[in-house]
Amino acid sequence: MKKFILVLALIFGMTHLAMAQMKEGKIVYERKINMYRMITDPEMRSRIPEFRTSQFELLFNEQASLFRTVPEDEAPDPFANNGGDRGGQRFMFRMPETATYTNLTTQIQYESRGMFEKIFLIIDSLKPVQWKISEETKTIAKHVCKKATTSVPMQTMRIGGGRPGGRNNADSAEKIPELPKEQTVVVWYTEDIPASIGPDTFAGLPGAILEVDMDNGANITTAIEVATKYPKKELVQPTKGDQLNRAQFQEAMKKIMEDMQKGGGMGGMRIRINQ
Repeated sequence: MKKFILVLALIFGMTHLAMAQMKEGKIVYERKINMYRMITDPEMRSRIPEFRTSQFELLFNEQASLFRTVPEDEAPDPFANNGGDRGGQRFMFRMPETATYTNLTTQIQYESRGMFEKIFLIIDSLKPVQWKISEETKTIAKHVCKKATTSVPMQTMRIGGGRPGGRNNADSAEKIPELPKEQTVVVWYTEDIPASIGPDTFAGLPGAILEVDMDNGANITTAIEVATKYPKKELVQPTKGDQLNRAQFQEAMKKIMEDMQKGGGMGGMRIRINQ
């Protein structure tokens, strides 16, 4: 009996050790965005669901990681006119597909992002983040995680209403609330996966980040599955797109939005972006 118990303890210990030393695999995430936090126009709100859900996956090994969008099926966009039960303008909110490759040795990131029928290739170094680590824990995707927090510049787009053709109306601008310059980010990471990786550009912790909560629940990305098997041949650096660094990309997006508003391409809507 003692030998049997010893064998069970040995098997359990080896299994736990194997999990603790997981150095390659795939993490599947679900992202839930509160669209009402972005959209201030009551009419637009009435035509879309409050939350937008999408999936991503993070492939990784000891040398690199690749965080990418999981392609959506061809079903009708649930944000299109709230299922078609109302007349008037249809609002389409397809999220852009992205692929962020990080060389874990050089700490250089290569992000391929499709925006407005163009592909951008953002190449930049992975900026260090000042994390405040807590001893608070919770379990995500069967892995015990620790809490860490930081503050980052606000990167949220807000869409407000305005009369068609009234995009230069100063009164419309006053109705859009000012955004704070920074937002709090809360993440949960697991030391079971001893790789400094995570969704998007978040990293720099002694373990894989399994959840990111931005702006107090406005944008939450949570791991729903962790697996040791992954398509190794697909963990490659993206190469296509107009090359620029992250600051240049943010300026390019700002200019595109400003040009669309000046040209009336937003149908009288006003868009404000803090970066």
